[in-house]
Amino acid sequence: MTLRNAPEITLSRPPRVQAYEPDPTLMDRWNAGLRAADRDGTTDAARVISMLDVIGAGGWTGEGVTARRIAAALRAITADNITVDINSPGGDFFEGVAIYNLLRADPRRVSVRILGLAAS
Repeated sequence: MTLRNAPEITLSRPPRVQAYEPDPTLMDRWNAGLRAADRDGTTDAARVISMLDVIGAGGWTGEGVTARRIAAALRAITADNITVDINSPGGDFFEGVAIYNLLRADPRRVSVRILGLAAS
């Protein structure tokens, strides 16, 4: 998937449901160890952004993927093509929208690989 022609997400007000209580078995099924490999069997860390945790600070692990971290990763990558690997049980909606907008606004080609789970 490329985000080049992705639609813009606009919100006039926060939705009524701002919290999501995941299925209790979700974390049992989530495999945080999944990683993607390039076609030659290697991973090119110089152009890959990994989103392998909950979206937003905190969450179940106390860490999480934030827009601040994704913005820093985008600034650090010098390649023309960026790959985003996702294995996430979801998380904070508004943080997810901020991450989406960062990826959408980047002028380079952004491709997304879903490694296992891309919830929410």
